[in-house]
This record gives sequence, C-alpha cells and structure tokens, in this order.
Amino acid sequence: MQQDIASSPAAQSADGGGRSGTSQRRTPEIGRAFRSAIEQWLDWQCRMVGGVQYGFVYVPADAHRIGLQLAASWPDSVGHSSTASGYADKAFENRRSLLHKAADDIDPAGEVRDFIAFPVTAADRSLGVVVLVTEIRAEAQRQAVLRLVEWGAVWLEKTLIGLHTDRRGDARTTLQAVGLLATPAPTPVVAHQLCNLIAERFSCTRVALGLASGMQVQLTALSEQVSFDRRLDLVTRIQAAMEECIDQDEAVCEPHRNGTGHGLRRAHKRLCESGDGAAVCSVPVATEQRVIGALTLLWDDADHVDETVISRLVDLMTQLAPVLELKQRDARSAWRRMATGVRGLTQRLFGAGHFKLKMMVVGALALLLTLSLVQTERRVGADASLEGTTQQAIVAPVDGYLLTAAARAGDRVEKDQLLATIDDRELRLEQQKLQSELDKHAKEYQEALGARDRAKVTIAQARMTQAEVQLKLNAEQIERTRLLAPFSGTLISGDLSRAIGAPFERGQLLFEIVPSGSYRVALQVDERDIAELAVGQRGKLRLASLPDQDLAFEVSRIVPLATADAGGNRFRVEAELLSPPHRLRPGMHGVAKVTTGEASLLSAWTRELIARVRFWLWTVGY
Repeated sequence: MQQDIASSPAAQSADGGGRSGTSQRRTPEIGRAFRSAIEQWLDWQCRMVGGVQYGFVYVPADAHRIGLQLAASWPDSVGHSSTASGYADKAFENRRSLLHKAADDIDPAGEVRDFIAFPVTAADRSLGVVVLVTEIRAEAQRQAVLRLVEWGAVWLEKTLIGLHTDRRGDARTTLQAVGLLATPAPTPVVAHQLCNLIAERFSCTRVALGLASGMQVQLTALSEQVSFDRRLDLVTRIQAAMEECIDQDEAVCEPHRNGTGHGLRRAHKRLCESGDGAAVCSVPVATEQRVIGALTLLWDDADHVDETVISRLVDLMTQLAPVLELKQRDARSAWRRMATGVRGLTQRLFGAGHFKLKMMVVGALALLLTLSLVQTERRVGADASLEGTTQQAIVAPVDGYLLTAAARAGDRVEKDQLLATIDDRELRLEQQKLQSELDKHAKEYQEALGARDRAKVTIAQARMTQAEVQLKLNAEQIERTRLLAPFSGTLISGDLSRAIGAPFERGQLLFEIVPSGSYRVALQVDERDIAELAVGQRGKLRLASLPDQDLAFEVSRIVPLATADAGGNRFRVEAELLSPPHRLRPGMHGVAKVTTGEASLLSAWTRELIARVRFWLWTVGY
C-alpha cells in the first residue's frame, strides 16, 4: 500500500487538497444494515488501536464514485470534520495512504494531532476511506497504526463491496427501466414491464403504477397481470393508496419506516388489513414541476422493507419521472397536448411565481395594444421601372448597306442629330440615269414642239413629268439615307457600331428613342394587391440608382391584363411622375409604394399574412 507522509498546518492539508463537497453533497441514504456494520467495525478498530481520538469512514456518494459522504464516525457524538474529510478526498482520489499532522478542528483547543487516512480498495476500485485521528506518535508507531488499519480493513472491504454491488444493481435497474420506457410500445404495455422489473428487483409480491389524470389517479399497470378489471376492490384500494401518497407528495409506508412521511396512512392500512400484503409502500412519481403519478409496492414479508429500500425506490422514481412524463405526453393526441400546454401556461400566468413570464406577457399585450391604436399609411409595394411617355421607332427607309453609325443605345441626342447613314451610291447612280432620261425627254419635247406635232408634244411632256417625279422620289430616298433624331431624347435601343456594311431591308428597326424629361412609372403589382389600387392614388418611388431620393407619382392607368412570371400573376399599373429630376434615365428600376389609405400598425403589418391565411382556409374547406 502506497503512502504519503507529510506534516502541514490544518488549513493547508484540508482546504488545499480536499474537495469542499465531501459530506455536504445531497446523497442517497446508506442502508441501515450497511451503516450498522460499518459502525461496528469502526468501533472495534478504534478500540483496538490505542490513543485514537476520533474515527471516520467515508464511502462514495453514488454508484459512479463521485464525491464522498460520511458513513460512520467514532464516537457517535462526533460531528463533521473538514480536516478529516479533506484528507479522505485526497486519499480516495490518489488511492494511497496519507499520514499528516494538523490542528484538530473538533477539539476547541485546536491541538495538533496525527491524521491517518487509509483508502479501502478492491480490484482496482476505491470503495471508501478510513480516517483515524490519534495523538502525536513517533514515526514507527504511526506506521504500526497504519498496518493495524490495513489488517482490519479486510473485513470492512467485504461490507463496502456489498454496498457498492447494491448501488451498481440500482444503476443497472435504472438503465433497464429507461430502456423499457424508450421503446415505442403503448404506455400500458411499457408500464406493465416496468412493474415486473421493479417487483423482481425489490422482491415484491405486487407492484402497481398509476398516472395522474386530472384530480384522480388511474391505475395504469400491475405486475404479473397484463389486464385487470378496474372495478375490483383491490384496484380501488391501490388507487386510494396512490392518491394518499400524491396528496402528501412523499413516500408513505405501512408499517411506518424511517424515511417516509408521518402523515395519513389510512388507505395503506386498509391494504394491509385486507390481506393484500404485510407491508405496503407508495412512492410519488414527480418531476420538478408536478407529481405525475405514484408507484405502490406490496410485500408478504415486512422485513423486506427498510429505509434503504425506500430511499432506493425514491431515487429510482426520481430518475424515471421525466421519462414517464415524456412517454405519457407522447401518447396524448395533438389536441390534448395543446390543451395541456394552454392549461399549463394559464396556471403559470395566474398562479404564484413566474414573474418574468408575467412581465413578458404584460409587455407583449402592451405592445399589441400600441400597434392596434397607432395609425399609419397603408401602402402597396411593387417593382417599378421608368419608361418614356412616348417612344418612337427609327427604321431603315430603303434597302441598302450601313455606311456609318454615329450614335448608339444610351446616348442622349438632340433634334435632327445624325444617328447613322445608309450607303446611297446605288441611289445616286439611279439619279444620274433618271436625269439622263429627263434630258432625253426634254429634247424630244423641243423637237415635237418645233415640228408642231401635237401628239408627240403630249407624249414627250408626259414622259418628262414622269421622269421628274422619279427624280424627286430618288432625291427624297437619298435624303432619307441620313437617319436623324426626330426630337431631343435618349436612344433606348440600337447599337449599329458593329454592323458597318451590313445589309438592311426597308422597314427594319434600327433605333428606338424616347423624349427627354418625359417619363412614366410602370408598376408590376401582385394580383393579391391589385384590388386596393385605384386611379388617382399617389405614392413614392425609390430607384436603385437614386436610393436617397423619393419620387412622387400618381396612378394614371390600371391595365386590366395579367402577365405570369416566376413570382405569380402581376398586373401592369402606369403612373405619372409629379416632379421628375434631370438625372432620370429610361429603364431605371426600383420599388414603388402606393398609399391606399390608413390603418393601424398591426393591420398594416399583418394584412398580407391574414389574406393568405383566409385564402388557404377557404381552399381547404373552412
């Protein structure tokens, strides 16, 4: 056995090395039989070693060996010693003996004594720690005391192994019970299996589980009995015992045992008197919020019940209660779960406590009232773009080839500004041909006039007129090969800079132009909002290119035709700008909002949601 020998003040040995949670942590009760055995061993050990002032035995607080609790002290009148518990924590954690000198924190005089801490281990497991406080001794005597404790701990080791095995069995039972409750089987089936498991583990004649339903308890399952008649007297007596336990919210046992309440036990006495069992114990099944049921156990032999069994049952049901509540909640219908939630919320709102929740609800109601009273403009939003009020197309006047391109889409042009020219060489050749024909007909006319031939004069004169008309038409065609802007504005389409020499046919679109400073707003309004719009309503437009400026407009036309896109059906609405700035350009996009009236903030913010819900309810038949 390893040991650590040192000499230090009490503050250093206890506070510096120990965990403050020893013997102060809330832990399960140690069984009466185990505690009695440990106390007998400690009394024998302290009397066998001369000069022992105090003795302590510490055991793990739970099956996971996390923290220690005081199991026995010698003499019985000795209370808690922080110095001894500090050394016990050290020895338990390091699994080695400790020999220290420190001030006695039990004796008011505070004399320095020897503290001997010996860990009890078995199969590489720490089972507990023995701490003896003795008079100051020489080193050889201290080693002798340590050797005596080591020899005597052999018997204590068997007792602690029994305690550890019992606790591990409880942990195994808890895991098995949780595994049963986690299955998707119905609650009565799972509850029956749970009752069988508990009956086997605690050697019970019968185990019953009841769950609360309103103000009453309904028996859910019995061990060794899959189905039962609820009209049986036994079922009635068990339910009465469960209600008695739930009303007191503590374990009730008949005959009375330590660790159970001192309240009413009439229903439990009736169970015993009716011959259903020699001992009856009911344990509440409760979560942190409420009691959800009770577990009633019956034994033919009353000796099977003691405070250890009751403590283990209470611990077991405390761990299973949240799982049972979840199982019970999952078995309910959606309407019942909703009703339970509403009822629980109502109880928290109008019952005691839950101050934060109540303040949150009051704040939410105040906010809702404010939103209902404060009025604001009700507006309909839509995507919008700028268009020219008029739009003129410039087309190819004749068949030909592009000669030059002086402007393209996006350019601002002035009236009569050259936009492009079409090659007129063929037209000029035709003009020369027509001019030659005109000269020829003029000569023929002079000759016929000199010959006084009236018929030839008339023919020549007609041919001259025809040639003059063709020449005039040719001149006009040559003039129109120069494409000029019809008015000052902006080209919105047409880029011929890459089409020099390309052929064009007469009437082919070359440019589109809109006048400067004359724009209208085109809104694409969702079909759900179109009913609220009317001609004459006003609104504001904010363009992506001018995000810091609102442009006022007035609705001038609602086109009664819908167009479909990825977002649904939309209607075109046209509006006139009231005071357009100079920086506007055709094709600018933004968002427009049309004021349709006044409404409360709550109505304005929830209008679309309410409309969608109403339409959905109508479609599903409500």
